[in-house]
Amino acid sequence: MENQIDSLLSSLSSWQHYAEQNILTRELALQIGLIILVFIASYYLRKILVRTFYELGRNQRDKIIKYQSQIKRLKAVLFHAIAASLLWGVTVVMAADKREHEIVRIVAILLLAWAIIRLISIFIASPRFARSFEIFSWVLAALAILGWLNPVINGIDSVGFTMGDTRVSIFSVIKAIFMLAVFFWAAHHLSNFLKKQIEETAVLSSSLQVLLSKIIQFSLMGLAVMLGLGAVGIDLTAFAVFTGALGVGIGFGLQKIISNFISGIILLLDRSLKPGDVIEVETAKGATYGWIEKLGLRYTSVTTRDGTETLIPNETFITNPVTNWSFSNSKIRHKLPIGVSYKADVELALKLCVEAARAVPRVLDHPAPVCQLRGFGDSSVDLEIRFWIEDPKSGVRNVESDVNLNVWKAFREHNIEIPFPQRDVHLFTGDGQPLRLETVIGKAQPQEATTISDKEELQGSESQNPANKEIETPPENKKDPA
Repeated sequence: MENQIDSLLSSLSSWQHYAEQNILTRELALQIGLIILVFIASYYLRKILVRTFYELGRNQRDKIIKYQSQIKRLKAVLFHAIAASLLWGVTVVMAADKREHEIVRIVAILLLAWAIIRLISIFIASPRFARSFEIFSWVLAALAILGWLNPVINGIDSVGFTMGDTRVSIFSVIKAIFMLAVFFWAAHHLSNFLKKQIEETAVLSSSLQVLLSKIIQFSLMGLAVMLGLGAVGIDLTAFAVFTGALGVGIGFGLQKIISNFISGIILLLDRSLKPGDVIEVETAKGATYGWIEKLGLRYTSVTTRDGTETLIPNETFITNPVTNWSFSNSKIRHKLPIGVSYKADVELALKLCVEAARAVPRVLDHPAPVCQLRGFGDSSVDLEIRFWIEDPKSGVRNVESDVNLNVWKAFREHNIEIPFPQRDVHLFTGDGQPLRLETVIGKAQPQEATTISDKEELQGSESQNPANKEIETPPENKKDPA
């Protein structure tokens, strides 16, 4: 026991001696004090510079508000930049005086690295991604500055397993994720840039622009995956069996998605639909009328007249009937059925219908609207108004409403009747004779007034029921036979 206590006291004494020689030294205390003073001075210098900036930009208040987030990040960079600059100046002075300055130099480099990283992150739109980039980059920079990067990498790389001829470690996984993120980021921005260039090309149709944009986007994403995995030394042939099994699973489990995907490619290739077209398509909930806002590889966005945006799977446009009001020509002809009474002046009605259609501003004069007599119905003479419009994207039903309203006003003004369905009902008795209705009013019992059919029914019921027959009473002067 005494030996253990002596050993512990000896260890503590050696640690104390090491601390006095290497940690609790005058040079170290001087460096820490200078770092604290530089931090305090940087804080107040930053406040003075920010206040001066806002005073000078008082007349540019709108621009300051617009770039508030970027200014906020620059304010954070300003502190680290000032502190790094001051510490670097202190390092130069201490080196000239031949004093120990290693800690001051390391802190100055760390602050400068942090300032540069924060300055780069200003150009990253997503705040979460920018923050992740700052932390990850600064940790790598700090490990490299302190000389700990290689030992940490070797330690992480030592933990892993072997799969076939490929060794997978924690470091290789982290490296793969980082490389994939970098390549995906580059592919995303490059595809957006090329998409804008394609959209500005006037010689390409809108559907072909969408198709080329999607092909470029998926090609760049696939290239990013191959480059990312290849950069970390992963052999893509090792995934041949896995990708084959995955393809079979996709074929069975994702039939609808693949069907919509192929249908989207077909729609973009044959250019039967394009953004801006006015269509009417039959869906499970009935006909959907609207104009196409966006063509995607899985769905098509259609904005209806109600202002709602409906996402319709592309397979629907391949398997169901679709009316494209603006496929090759924006001019369309519309038909409106009208019925008038047999007593009406049909020639006048035809003339009024044509004038009613011409009175609508959206109805074209060439070809001119016409009205034809289509036939003789059960209750009306059937007419049909035919007229042309050239802007179906502004709606078709509203034009119908305007024409119908003008027809209604013209018919009322000229006393032309629009008939409603009429039916003649013929009644027959049981033996096939026409039934004649009469009203019989009895004096004694006026409430029992019935028609002939009612009386016949009563008489029939009385003859069938003996209890309802009258009992014959003998005369008064007749004697009882008993």
